[in-house]
Amino acid sequence: MAVHDAVSPQSSSQRRLVTGSASISRTSQDGSQQVQELHDVQLRYKLAAPTFKTLCEVPSTPDRREVLQRACTATEFRTLPMKPTERSFFREINDNTPIPYPVHGHISEPWQKAFLLVQIDLQKGGWSKRISAESRKNLHQERGRIYVILDRTIRCLADILGHRKDGRGVAVALDVLRSVHAGVWEGSNNELLQVDGIGLVKKERLVQAGIKSIKRLSELDFFHIERLLSRNPPFGHEMLQQLAGFPRLNAQVETLGSFRDLAATDQAGSLPSPASDDTLDGFMVVRIVLTYENGDFPFWRKKHPWTTLVLESDGGKLLWFWRGSVKRLEGGKDLVIGLNIKKGEQFKLSFACEEIVGTILRSNHTV
Repeated sequence: MAVHDAVSPQSSSQRRLVTGSASISRTSQDGSQQVQELHDVQLRYKLAAPTFKTLCEVPSTPDRREVLQRACTATEFRTLPMKPTERSFFREINDNTPIPYPVHGHISEPWQKAFLLVQIDLQKGGWSKRISAESRKNLHQERGRIYVILDRTIRCLADILGHRKDGRGVAVALDVLRSVHAGVWEGSNNELLQVDGIGLVKKERLVQAGIKSIKRLSELDFFHIERLLSRNPPFGHEMLQQLAGFPRLNAQVETLGSFRDLAATDQAGSLPSPASDDTLDGFMVVRIVLTYENGDFPFWRKKHPWTTLVLESDGGKLLWFWRGSVKRLEGGKDLVIGLNIKKGEQFKLSFACEEIVGTILRSNHTV
């Protein structure tokens, strides 16, 4: 998996967007080079040509539905057709469950199978009984393959959007990717279901008590947790030990000034380089320090998570992307970044763990 400390949109030699194992060079404006870069993305994710063509046709600033639906239309899902014995099951999901994005029309296509299955999983409502035991078993076996394909198509879609400098689209694609891996939608009341030992019943008790996030739960005393969930010691202590590893991310932003002003006093040559001299006046330099507030490396679901940072202009243009393990945030990850915006303009920051819901930081900043 390729990982880069920082991605500078202004660098004349290395402009890369990294999502998953992908890195995309974005400096050249030459048409043939652009085509080659996109072809490299297709090869990197090992996707069929029709799949990649469909992903490249995604509109600008797509919403969650568009990202998930387009990712599910991959040709690769045709190896997992919707069987006749599964159709009533998926119609039940579509018509009688509170999924956010129901399908209109006849339900029988492979993409609809993936699209509806992922949504019912993220909804955490359980599977309908309108499916035989044998079909249920087969569907469980196919489920793993569905998620493997979906991971590749969403990551590829994020890279394609990054190649276009669609910052809003990249942020939404990462939101969907994070939700799919976490098993719950970002921003839903199901965030607590990521915690081992908390099911639907315990989650409802906590929500009714005003505890809707893992961060809020981690702030309770052990005996308060045991009282709310009607459990005996050492349940509370064990729960807090688990929650201590939940990532508590932080990002500090400081505007250093315009590149033109700073370059006059930069003797060490430490500033990022602009694309050309005519961009100096519209080139602002900021410092971002990425950290975590945990006492030790964040550790969740038996691994140290990865994080993503997306900076976008007020109009949604991608200004910067960075990806790295939380281990690289020890002591603070200091990034000095050149942004192609003018003094007085705003940019949006999104910083989150790649596969954990409830970790995202969103903020607006004026340079």
